[in-house]
Amino acid sequence: MRHTTLILSLTLLLASCASVFTAPDQRETSYETVAPDGAILIEPNIRIELDGNAVVYRGSLTAPGLAALQRTGSRANVDTLVIESSGGEIVVGMDFGIWVSQSKLDVLVDRSCLSSCANYVFTAGQGKEILPGAVVAWHGSAKQPGLLEQLHRIVQQQIDAQQLSPRERERELERAKQENVRYLTEAIYKQDQFFSRLGIDEYVTRIGNDKYGVRGFFYLSVPDMASFGIQNVSAPGDYADMEPQALAQRVGFPVTLVRLE
Repeated sequence: MRHTTLILSLTLLLASCASVFTAPDQRETSYETVAPDGAILIEPNIRIELDGNAVVYRGSLTAPGLAALQRTGSRANVDTLVIESSGGEIVVGMDFGIWVSQSKLDVLVDRSCLSSCANYVFTAGQGKEILPGAVVAWHGSAKQPGLLEQLHRIVQQQIDAQQLSPRERERELERAKQENVRYLTEAIYKQDQFFSRLGIDEYVTRIGNDKYGVRGFFYLSVPDMASFGIQNVSAPGDYADMEPQALAQRVGFPVTLVRLE
């Protein structure tokens, strides 16, 4: 039995604690096309285009998306990344952030920058602007408590669905758990290096869940972001006072404001 390695994708870890997993050796096929207006379209939901000195990225953070983004950005004198994203697999998210940081790009958030986008793309910008009505929201990172155990549970469910013999099941389960440990260990190391280079306290990604009991996504005021080392942020004056129902309607689910004590 060929083992399918599973890695954790923190795309939308909602209040229900539902997680999405992807298999590196069975990745979703990406089809890249060019729209009539010249934008790059990558299935299932990514759109990339140039707008003056800005490159615009809308969709999940994926490796094919990053490759296309880098190609597009290299064709012009780009100094700004405009982004709307619900996030993606955490290591890929860090690769986005490394590119943003190395390219010294400003980051402008249109509508929403969630999960891995908030963790790694927004934080990596030289300047960071949040447009009116938009939100940057977190819900954890590679250091989220209980993450490894949750990954093990999902892996077990996947293996149990294969209807293996008891011996094969135990062998595959042990291999999967070892791979989970390896993946998460490497992700944590890379994340520590990432935030250390930026001078940002990683706890910003999970303080709302860990300390304030938020089940789902949370966001912070500009001064509270600065207390974690996230500098050069501009946002509307009412950013920390957005009406919760209107915000949830725009984003698609509840987002809780956390005010630090």
